[in-house]
Amino acid sequence: MISSDIYSKSPSQLIRQRYSCRTYQKRPIAAQDLMMLETFIKSHQQGPRGNQARFQILPASVSEPRTLPKLGTYGFIKNPAAFIAGTCTEDPGALEDFGYSMELLILKATELEIGSCWLGGTFTKSRFAQFLDLKPGEFIPAVTSLGYPSDHKAWIDRVSRIYAGADHRLSWEKLFFMNNWEEPLLEDKAGVFLDPLQLVRLAPSATNKQPWRLLRDGSIWHFYLERTPNYPSPTFDFFLGMADLQRIDMGIAIAHFNLGLQEAGLAGEWIYSDPHLEHPEKPQEYTISWVPIEIKIENKE
Repeated sequence: MISSDIYSKSPSQLIRQRYSCRTYQKRPIAAQDLMMLETFIKSHQQGPRGNQARFQILPASVSEPRTLPKLGTYGFIKNPAAFIAGTCTEDPGALEDFGYSMELLILKATELEIGSCWLGGTFTKSRFAQFLDLKPGEFIPAVTSLGYPSDHKAWIDRVSRIYAGADHRLSWEKLFFMNNWEEPLLEDKAGVFLDPLQLVRLAPSATNKQPWRLLRDGSIWHFYLERTPNYPSPTFDFFLGMADLQRIDMGIAIAHFNLGLQEAGLAGEWIYSDPHLEHPEKPQEYTISWVPIEIKIENKE
């Protein structure tokens, strides 16, 4: 469990401040900022499912310049100063934990006025992998570009934002539910969970597909992945050497919810205990549950 005081600003402020920055100033990350990021990384590499990722900040010079204009599914980039690269395993929940931990690092960069952009692609055989010294069973599911935002957004920022639909969010009734999938949880019924749920809606996702669905079951919150129709399947991604980006997106949403809970003073714990409440018509995958501290449920792996 993380605490909202890991940042000097409120997590909700940082989440609202942060955007996918694709155009950077031509200057390196300041030594003091770099040191603060590296210190933060050391204590924030484990997600709620217990998987440990390895993150490292690499200078932009380690990348292959000809690949930069089209690096990844999340967007184009220009003049990055550095990258956060991380490793992951195929263990259950590892991709979700990777997304969770990387998002915490990105928000720390935001606090330092450093811009960032998630980048999904095929990195396991890239120069990033050479610098990370991949161990058996490890791969690189995504990287994040870093740099101080340019004063002027280039056309790639505008085009990428339009393409991703970044200014459009799914409505509450499509994301949050109460007791069952036939009963949407309306905004005015969210109570003390209003702010954490609002932060979930603001979570970034690959091409802004927002695949998370939350079901409130009494005092417990269950997270489900509802895969986007016609989106590349995990099997297709596997043959391309790409990670399952929608599972990473789930981890990002979980991080936002957890930060919102901590900021609201709502204590609880994350458990993996499938309630088997899948939607009767839409294929969904159970991911994790949040349980208030006073409720005890057997952890089922």
